[in-house]
Amino acid sequence: MEAGDRFGDYVILKRLAAGGMAEVYLARKSGLRGFTKPVAMKVILPHLSSNERFIKMFLAEARLAVHLEHAHIAQTLDLGEVNGQYFIAMEFAHGVDLQRISSQTRKSGRLLPLPYAAKIVSQIAEGLFYAHTKCDAAGQPLGIIHRDISPHNILLTFDGLAKLIDFGVAKAKVTFMEEEEGVLKGKFSYMSPEQIRGMPLDQRSDIFALGIVLWEVCTGAHLYRESSELLTMEAILRKPVPRPRELRGDMPPDLEAIILKTLAKRSVDRFQTAHDLHVALEQYLSRSGWTVGTQHLSEFMKKLFPEELAEIRDLLQSERRRAEEEERRQQQQFVPWEPYQEMEEERREQQQEQLRAATSTPSPAAAAQPGSKPARRQRGEQKTPAPLLSRLTLVVVVLLVALAAASVYILLQSSSANDAVVDSQAVRPTSGSLEVQSVPSGARITINGSDHGVTPARIEKLPLDLDMTLRLHKPGYEDLLMPVLLTADNHQQVIRARLNRR
Repeated sequence: MEAGDRFGDYVILKRLAAGGMAEVYLARKSGLRGFTKPVAMKVILPHLSSNERFIKMFLAEARLAVHLEHAHIAQTLDLGEVNGQYFIAMEFAHGVDLQRISSQTRKSGRLLPLPYAAKIVSQIAEGLFYAHTKCDAAGQPLGIIHRDISPHNILLTFDGLAKLIDFGVAKAKVTFMEEEEGVLKGKFSYMSPEQIRGMPLDQRSDIFALGIVLWEVCTGAHLYRESSELLTMEAILRKPVPRPRELRGDMPPDLEAIILKTLAKRSVDRFQTAHDLHVALEQYLSRSGWTVGTQHLSEFMKKLFPEELAEIRDLLQSERRRAEEEERRQQQQFVPWEPYQEMEEERREQQQEQLRAATSTPSPAAAAQPGSKPARRQRGEQKTPAPLLSRLTLVVVVLLVALAAASVYILLQSSSANDAVVDSQAVRPTSGSLEVQSVPSGARITINGSDHGVTPARIEKLPLDLDMTLRLHKPGYEDLLMPVLLTADNHQQVIRARLNRR
């Protein structure tokens, strides 16, 4: 599929990736009043979509994954089929996978900062614990295990959030391939010993795989990648784990101890829950004095991948404007029914009929034509008094005045309504302003990377309907980052911030 193609209720925007199971696209789903939502759509390849056994497994696992709603798990939003092709639509997490992040840092001659690596894995462990302990409506554990944790399946977004992807889909693929070919399938370098042995799996298998990820992003090396799959599995089962400090001299002993515990060969020697691993990593960060928040990870990502951030952001903004323009065109083509206009026309016709009837009635006291004889009055007929003619004339005059007044009133109302529309269109703002204050003052203001002086300040001519990030920086204080969106209805905003000391 190409950009612009329709796939069910979705419009394809960009192809993101392709693999042996599915193709992944950035797509949008539109709604009322220009509403549009980007999604990551995974379309199952035709040879698997036509396999009834695989689709049965895929649907069963995806129905479980759709119930997972957590900040560190990419949420499943939709599941369906279009022209025989099955798809799963997931939350679009605008970011980069951990494999590319690690590779990009190595290209620059560096390694991922240890506090950042610990924070990313801590967030993923938090999401894993939520999935591992998820229960159904009756309170029974669902027994969800990811089974395919690797750097490729962990994303770090440009908002500074780590997200685990492919829940449910991975298990369906691995299970199907194992049953179909009778051999073990999957990413061998991230399998647990019990998974290689074909034993029943629990949450500790995912913890082992997450430990491999943590070891690799901290050291910049591969832990289990031998010359063959057989040798790789043999290393996982029997080879001692190299100490991270042997490859990275700044590795603190307490973080190394956490990594080695996750990689214990026996599951009983590891962290027993992902929550235990999450707590251990957060305690390490606290003891080391590192305060790593989403804003730090966000700034790190924006500096590491500036071009990718701009490309997707511009694409989404362009699509949002296009959806809004489509909505405006549809509204212009819509002609509403105006029942009050028909009622007004009926009222006018009734008034005119009454006027015609009043003016066409012959007056009994009308004067005789010149040269004619006066008509003989019938017996019992009384002479019409003169005041009756005056009253009839007065009624006609009143009706004419009322009709004229009604016409003037309608014209004035129509003119006022048109003037109001013109006035409202004339004063629609084309830019916005932002007044920024801080305690203490003197903080440097940047908006989307552009400098705008120091607080207090009033910033004019800012664009409307553009997602902006305001940053306040003052030496000795923590940076403050805040999203800002100016609209035509809210184009003047005031921000008052209190900065915290470091």
